[in-house]
Amino acid sequence: MTVPQRRSWQPPEGEALVARAPVSFATGAADRVQGRRWFRDTERHDIQGELPDWPKGPAYRLRSRIGPVLRVVLGGVFLLGVLAVAVIFDGNVPSGSGPRGSDSLGRSKDPENEETDFPVLWAAPGTTARTLPWELDPARRPDTDVTHLVLTDRRLLVLGGLQDPREPWEEILWETDLNTVATVERRPFSVGGRDFRITFTDGSWCRLTSLEGEPLLRRLTAG
Repeated sequence: MTVPQRRSWQPPEGEALVARAPVSFATGAADRVQGRRWFRDTERHDIQGELPDWPKGPAYRLRSRIGPVLRVVLGGVFLLGVLAVAVIFDGNVPSGSGPRGSDSLGRSKDPENEETDFPVLWAAPGTTARTLPWELDPARRPDTDVTHLVLTDRRLLVLGGLQDPREPWEEILWETDLNTVATVERRPFSVGGRDFRITFTDGSWCRLTSLEGEPLLRRLTAG
């Protein structure tokens, strides 16, 4: 591991900083994967125990199908109650009545990876995505730490640092040349539409999210 730098990281002379933003591995939003994430190989096996130097993390299971069904039933009961009250008083039904669930996200165009499973790492042995740092996982890193994705005119980097204004620092956790990046795509079926997927030239990919990263996302997806 490199020695932490007691200041904000800056690229060396001759390399230009394009954009940066805090990022993490994404989190499922659909009913059965809500609050969950998995790390998969191309056969859809769990590989988090195979990733070098990764500390142990939570082992998730799909949520029960009963929850979504129950919410639909309760939502129907609630709506009937609203209609009954409206009829009794003045016949006006409040707009937007009823509970909100994953339906507010719209329909997924990739349900296999967004509704019935939610991989944030998809990587065969020896591929680039397997080299990503565990600190990107909010379930593994301390709450005081933050990870940033940095785009320069030459590289893509992940920086890790401490969120302490009294003694801030950050270090390079991971980097790759831009020629290893095949595509960067937004994933609109996500909270706030802030998820995006980086696919590398070897076919591996990761799914990240950034609630504050619109400038970075625009530059990454500009092609």
